[in-house]
Amino acid sequence: MMSLSSLDTNILLYAANEDAPEHDVCKAFLKHVVSEPAEWVIADQVFLELYRALRNPKVMSHPLPSSDAVRHLSVIRDEMGIMHCGYSPECWEGLISKLARDDFPSRRTHDAVLAATLLSYGVKTFYTRNTKDFVDAGFQKLINPVDG
Repeated sequence: MMSLSSLDTNILLYAANEDAPEHDVCKAFLKHVVSEPAEWVIADQVFLELYRALRNPKVMSHPLPSSDAVRHLSVIRDEMGIMHCGYSPECWEGLISKLARDDFPSRRTHDAVLAATLLSYGVKTFYTRNTKDFVDAGFQKLINPVDG
């Protein structure tokens, strides 16, 4: 199996948000991803999180109306050639064992679901601004594309 890479919602959000200081770096990074679409997979969960963020006035100084947010997602998900995947029942056993640990912080639940989904799809490298949130997720590499 090919070694796949994926990215977190924050990368797509900063690429879309021209007011974000990370915008230029993340937009260039997304162009890199699109130039090699067969090497990338994005979880549908990321698209749903992005939809919510694009419409949120606490996140975006100019939140998008629903139709524009959906169009933005559709372009990335369905028109750029990047693969996508979704959570499957096969992820449950590994996920629930992580959630059962006494030291697992409940606020990381969505990150754990995302990691389980991507790992089951064969993702080895994960790009995020929040590398600390995924340190023990099981990826071979965690990379913050903004900080290098």
